[in-house]
Amino acid sequence: MKSAEADVERAALEYDRSYKLAQTNFGSQQRLEQATADRDRTVAALAAARASVASTAAALDGSKANLDVLKAQKDEAAHQRTELVTALAMAERNLSFTRVFAAFDGTVGNVAAHVGELVQPGTRLMALVPLNDSYVDANFKETQLGDIKPGQKVDVAIDALDGKVVEGVVSSISPASGSEFSLLPPDNATGNFTKVVQRVAVRITFPEDVLKEVPLRPGLSVVATVHTRDPDAPKPTLLGALGLEAFATRSVKP
Repeated sequence: MKSAEADVERAALEYDRSYKLAQTNFGSQQRLEQATADRDRTVAALAAARASVASTAAALDGSKANLDVLKAQKDEAAHQRTELVTALAMAERNLSFTRVFAAFDGTVGNVAAHVGELVQPGTRLMALVPLNDSYVDANFKETQLGDIKPGQKVDVAIDALDGKVVEGVVSSISPASGSEFSLLPPDNATGNFTKVVQRVAVRITFPEDVLKEVPLRPGLSVVATVHTRDPDAPKPTLLGALGLEAFATRSVKP
């Protein structure tokens, strides 16, 4: 636009000189007309340049306004994204509530829940039996516990399998008799006391290969025979059976 202003100023000066010369008859009429045309052309060019500058300024203002709108839209989209991420996390959390994972492998039985039922925390859903961790609690008399120790081998005859015998190991011995863990344990400190032989639980576990081959189920009846003889002791002989040789061996059954 400065170039157009310079052309206007030059054309105006040229017009003034031509006009003065034409008035004194020192200049031609044609030169005056040319100067007048140049003046008008440069003025029109200056007006066009100013209009272009104004249009550019208006477009720039419009672009700035559009930029502000775009920034606002960007901020709004960012807020919407945050809300959607939160909604997605909540949906995934709610979906996770529809799946209940067992704490161990086993077989499901006594199912109390049904498909589509809404359950609350603490609701009993089903019974899960860990068949890979089955064990036997054999209730031995307290008079039979003297020679029973953890690690001893046990022959377990299973009634449900026609008396099939599987080999187990004494895992642990209960710290108290079964009556001590009852709802109303007996109080022998008062009244007359009649001595009754108590039962103590001895837990018997099985190797993994035995559990895979033998289908042990909770609640089955078995007969457990614990081998209490010291494996380092000499094998029994006929003299020992007749009482003629010092030897001790016992097999205990509950």
